[in-house]
Amino acid sequence: MQKTEFLELLDELFDLQPGTVQATDDIQKIPGWGSLSFVGLIALIDEEYGVEISPTQILGSGQVNELITQIQTALTARQAA
Repeated sequence: MQKTEFLELLDELFDLQPGTVQATDDIQKIPGWGSLSFVGLIALIDEEYGVEISPTQILGSGQVNELITQIQTALTARQAA
C-alpha cells in the first residue's frame, strides 16, 4: 500500500482537488466528511485493499496517518495468515 495512492483515493472519495488531503489531516475534519463519506471510506478500504477496518477503528484513528498504519497492519496480518 502506497501512502500517496491512499491520499489520492481520499481526494476522489471526498470530491476534492488532488493533493488536498494530507497524511497529517484529522480524518473527521476532511472537507465533505459526513455519514455517507464515512460509509464510502469503509467500502473503499474493503474494495481497494481487501481488509476490513471497523468504524470504531476509523473514528479512533484521528489523523489519516494513523488510519494508513491500521490498514497496513491489517494487510500484514492477512498476508501472514
